[in-house]
Amino acid sequence: MKFLHEQVSSKASMLALLLLQSVPQVSGHYGFPILSVNGKWSEWWEFVRPVGLDGYGSQFFPSYDWTGSNQVCGINATKTGHLTGTVKVEAGSTLGFVAIAATYSQGVIDPHPYRWGPDGIGHAGPGQVYMSLAPGALEDYEGDGDWFKIATSGASDGQHWDSDGQPWKPSLNATIPKTTPPGKYLVRVEHFNISPSYNGTQQFMSCAHVEVTGSGGGTPGPTIKFPGSYNIEDPRPGPAVWTG
Repeated sequence: MKFLHEQVSSKASMLALLLLQSVPQVSGHYGFPILSVNGKWSEWWEFVRPVGLDGYGSQFFPSYDWTGSNQVCGINATKTGHLTGTVKVEAGSTLGFVAIAATYSQGVIDPHPYRWGPDGIGHAGPGQVYMSLAPGALEDYEGDGDWFKIATSGASDGQHWDSDGQPWKPSLNATIPKTTPPGKYLVRVEHFNISPSYNGTQQFMSCAHVEVTGSGGGTPGPTIKFPGSYNIEDPRPGPAVWTG
């Protein structure tokens, strides 16, 4: 039985090696520079705050920071509001954050058309979308106010993540509740590459500038703060989705 086990282990190891050799060696990193509004895509960084480079020189490197400002809008993105325009939408509209792939040490990534295949969410995992009303000028707002959740992407069939990086699913989407109070908001997307190792989970975040119109009437909540409200051991961090 020991010999049989060794044979099986050897064959399994060889199969794993062959499979690894056949897979393109990319990092799986991705960012969200494009915002879609009711299916219409924006230009790169037109309405999304640009994120900065990390220590490896990649613009779309994940954040492992659960307590600092990088968790708000991505790496070095709390102060890039003056580089960002604001899109006006009616409550009830659908927003989507389109994911673009990147590799290590790629530097600042030049805008390019979406590539059906390489681009998209690069890891299987959960995602969520939040909103926060700016107390003053939206371009100055650093996201230190209250946030409410408007969408979550989990595993609806109990087996596979809904935002699974397939090329026909280029974005993580959310509908702005119809009773959302009018005003200018940061809209924040987050996606996680879950890791079993302690503090190994990767966070990919971005924030868009959105002015919401409509009759309002709702009271968004419950609310949380970024950073600080998440525990790295939470299976699904954050409050329940507010639907209006």
